[in-house]
Amino acid sequence: MRSLFKRKSHEADEAEVPERRLTSLGVFSPAAGRHTEPQPLLELKKLNELDQIFLRSKRLESLDDVPAVVNEVRDGNIVLLDISRLNDGREQTHLELRRIIERIRGETRGYKAEIALVNDDCMIVTPHFVKF
Repeated sequence: MRSLFKRKSHEADEAEVPERRLTSLGVFSPAAGRHTEPQPLLELKKLNELDQIFLRSKRLESLDDVPAVVNEVRDGNIVLLDISRLNDGREQTHLELRRIIERIRGETRGYKAEIALVNDDCMIVTPHFVKF
């Protein structure tokens, strides 16, 4: 009796089946041509970036404070922002806080900065080499 789920084995058919190779999927494909050797100059540059990192704090009052925050991030510093005055529950200050955050996000996009809310009264803006 022959099983319904087994294939018939033909030795000639198996020998003729070519090996299938998947084409590259771009971003999601494995890195085939990347260098696996250490690159000392790149590592030295990264260490040099980390040489002097300062943690700055700033109380956000208005849109006039945005350039100071952007300059600190551009210089490679981490900025803690006190947003308690603007996050008091009133609609007008909440809208102003949203405008300030969007302005900071827009002006630091070129520096690949990260922005995160720490708690209800504090926000953090970090340069590209600092990961959360």
